[in-house]
Order: sequence, then structure tokens, then C-alpha cells
Amino acid sequence: MDSTCCTVAWDADCAQFANAFCSICGASGLGSCFLAHTTSKCDDAVCCSTVCQFDAFCCTVRWDLTCAVYASALCDPGDPGTCGDPNAGGCDVPHGTPACNDADCCNAVCAKDPTCCTQAWDSLCVAYAAAACSAQCEPPCPSGSVTDNDQCGTYTNDACIAPVAGATPQPLTGGKACGWLTYEPATGLERIDVDVWSLTVPDPDGDGLARVTLGFTCNAGTFAALVPAGSCAIAQAPIHAQVSSCIEAVSQSCIPAGQWWVICTSGAFPQQQAPDSYPCPGRPYSLRVEIDQVCVAPCASDGPCLSPHPTPGCSDADCCAATCAVDPYCCEKEWDATCVTEAVQACNIAPPPNDDCAGAVPLVPGTPLLVQTGPATTSGLPFPTGCVGTGTVAGNDVWCSIGPLDRAATVLVSTCSESTLFDTLLVAYRSGCDALQPAGCSDTGLCPPQSHAELSIHVACDEIVLLRVLGRQGNLGQAQVLLSVPGAPPCPGPCPADLDGSGGVDGADLGLLLSNWGLASGGDVNGDGITDGADLGMLLSAWGPCQ
Repeated sequence: MDSTCCTVAWDADCAQFANAFCSICGASGLGSCFLAHTTSKCDDAVCCSTVCQFDAFCCTVRWDLTCAVYASALCDPGDPGTCGDPNAGGCDVPHGTPACNDADCCNAVCAKDPTCCTQAWDSLCVAYAAAACSAQCEPPCPSGSVTDNDQCGTYTNDACIAPVAGATPQPLTGGKACGWLTYEPATGLERIDVDVWSLTVPDPDGDGLARVTLGFTCNAGTFAALVPAGSCAIAQAPIHAQVSSCIEAVSQSCIPAGQWWVICTSGAFPQQQAPDSYPCPGRPYSLRVEIDQVCVAPCASDGPCLSPHPTPGCSDADCCAATCAVDPYCCEKEWDATCVTEAVQACNIAPPPNDDCAGAVPLVPGTPLLVQTGPATTSGLPFPTGCVGTGTVAGNDVWCSIGPLDRAATVLVSTCSESTLFDTLLVAYRSGCDALQPAGCSDTGLCPPQSHAELSIHVACDEIVLLRVLGRQGNLGQAQVLLSVPGAPPCPGPCPADLDGSGGVDGADLGLLLSNWGLASGGDVNGDGITDGADLGMLLSAWGPCQ
């Protein structure tokens, strides 16, 4: 098509032709790696190659939905999108870039599925947007739901905020309810409707606590709040669900067993506010309450204090209490990375001995090493070129070392273990701490989940390779590091040409070398895996008594 591409230079025109006519991982016309399409491969070379290692179909036949799912799990999403960016693409059409051009709709969808704002606005994001961004929300009434016994214009269950005389909460049997909130001053409905439901939170395991999940679906600008029975102190509600779109708002927490009320009304929690006009039958809503016993006292949980986990509290009661005194969120919602950092400070946890390169802990082949990056600091070293995507933030790091080994080999370092509790990244260096030279990098492995890492690197005889263990995007926690060394000829000793161990190099050694010519052992003086002329030269030059 353009002979100058092969005679003069491969310029921008040649690249454009290639992108249009060749199916090569990374070609710009192939489509986003995060969206399904009819052609094979995708437009990000690194992501395309990574996915096709797991599923060759993606690079030989078609980049289908399975390939897009692999990409979501394995690939760096790059820079996040900006909700409301006029160039971000419509919220009602799939596109390979994250976010969409309607800020309110985009924020509502990404609260439900964060990948819509970090990876791609795919068909699932479009489906969420269709539900979330509708001006009129008509949630279906699930089978088995209790129906609000208020007739339009009556307030038989308005027992809170401005109680109506004789109003009583309606029992929420079965955990599901459907109702209507009314407000229409023009037709005489001047009262902002409040529906109050009553329920019992049981305690079959006798620990005094139960986990309650509250789900509320209605038009934006409504909320549901759980309060102790007989109380209308909404601001002190331990659980509330604020609706910002027609996607169900969900909140969950452990609360004391007993009698509780659920208050449903219009406004921005905790303030009731007059909504837009809603004539009869009113603004429909769907309410869901689920109760289970997956609850422990936060500071008696089994979650590690130095690793993030989705449950509140951690296993060291004293450290947990000190941390939650600083940040109650850690004992109310989840023990996240911020809680780990606060625990390190509140509990006076010193950095680990291998916080710096100089303190690197040697890895023993076949023996797992447990490391903690929570109390560590970050070395601030830049990532090697091509190691990770742009925008990747380094977390706290700790150091290990490989070698000297008893043989030259390509070793495997892995964090694949149930004991690894965060998204790990491995970076190898040569030449010592004073002159670190990047030698390898990995943040993925062939083991599930893909947040674990495996790194292969060649280690020569008498060499020490330094290994930096850290997390992506500030992730930190506990990791198990395992060094595996395959079988290989041992490294030469102080007198490698003395093949028979007699203390000198003589004719007997020469005979052994010649009888093993071309073999991997028996005459391999230099340890390169084969007996050949190089070994013969070393033997002849070492002739005589060993020094």
C-alpha cells in the first residue's frame, strides 16, 4: 500500500495503515479492551497480551464479553474519567472510556458500579443509567411485600416528626414493603408524608447484636432511617439509606436486638424537606430490611489490625479501641487502609526491620515469609519503565533478598497465598542498595485472585537480587512471599576443575571431563549446564594443586 514504509521510514502514515488493516494487540482501531466487540484483540497492547495469556480465543477469534471481564480483572484501567466532562460520551450509549457527560447521572451510576468511572462505560453502565437517571421512578413491588395501609390523604402511620393523633407504625412482616409518599398543596395534601414501619430485630445467638441491611428505592430526594421504637431521633439513626437516583440505596450495620422503627420520608437525611408536588396515589417506594447474625463486637473480630478488611474492628482489642477512639468509622463500617495507618500511629507500631533496602530479609527457598507493609514507609523509588500504568501510586514497601544461591537458576517469587491480603506488586533490583538497577517487575500471577503477583528472574552464582514488596494505589497489608528455585547444576566450588576432589587438577580430572563431554554434569567446570570446550580450557589453566 505504501512502499516507503519498507524503504524509507515507518512513519505516522504507516502506523495509521497498520492500525486500520492489521490485527495487532494495541492497534487503535480494534476497540476498547473493556468492551466486547466482534474483532479479535483490543486497543491496549499490554492489556491485550495479558488477557490472551489466559484466553487465546480473545486474540484469535473474537473479543467477547468474557474477554472484557478478564480485562476488568487483570488490566490497569488508566486514568479515571470525570463525570460531566462534555467529551466523556453519552450516558445512554456504551463507550470504551470511563464516565459520561451527565454529571448527576454519572455519579449515581458510579456509586453503584465504580468501574463505570474507572474502566469503561459499558452496556451494564448504560442499563444502570436507564434506571438511575429517570425523572420518574416506579420501583416494582416485590412479591410478598406488605403494602402501605395509608389511603391517599390519610396518615394512619405518621407516628414521627410531626405525629398525627392516633397514628401507629405499621408492622413490617417478611422484611419487604411497598408504599407511597404524598405531597400536593394544590389539592389540599399540605402535609409532608411520613411512613413509619415497626419490626423486631431478633437475637438467636445471644450476643445482643444483629446485622441489619436497609434498602430503599424511590425518587431522588427521599430517605429511610432506622431508629429505636418510640424514638423519632432521626439524626441519631444507626442506619439510613439516602436515595440519590432510582437505584436502590443500601446501608448496613450491626445494632442491638430489640424493637425498631423504619421512618420513610422526603428530604436529605436527617432533615425532612418538602418534595416536588406528588399527587395521588403519591410517590411510590420499595423498602427492604434483611437481618442476620453475622455480627461480632468490633474489637473482638478476627480481622488483622495491619491489613484492610471489609468488616469493622480488628483482632487486637487494645489497638482496636485506640484506633476507633480516633476514627469511629473503623469500628462502625469497615477497617480500611486509613484505619491501618491510624492503627500504626495510635498503637505506636514501629516500622518492620526490612522497611529499608539495607534491612532486606533473605528469602529461604521453599519457606514462606510473612511481611507487613502497614507499619512500613514508602521508599519513594520510581517504578521501572513499563512496570505499571501511568497514574499508579506506590504503597508502603518492605524489602527481601534472593541469594547467594547454591546454583544459578531462574527463580520464581510469588505472593500467591490465602495469607496475602492486598493487591501486591513485586519489583526486583540488582547491583546493591547503593546502586539499585531495576531487573524485573510484576503485579499479576497465574493464581486467583489476580491481585497476587508472581515474578521470574535469573539469579547467577554468588549474586544477590533485592526484592521490593508493595501495593498498587496505596494498598497495604499482609503478604506471604515464597521463593521457588528449580533444579540446576550447583555453583562451582573454590576449585571447580578438581572433579574427583583429590585436592589437585590432574589427568584423572581430565578423564572425567572427556568422558562426560556434551553432558550437563560430571565435567561442567564453569556451571553453564554443559561440558564443552570452555570447561576444558578452565581445567587446563588450573592444572596442578588447588590453591
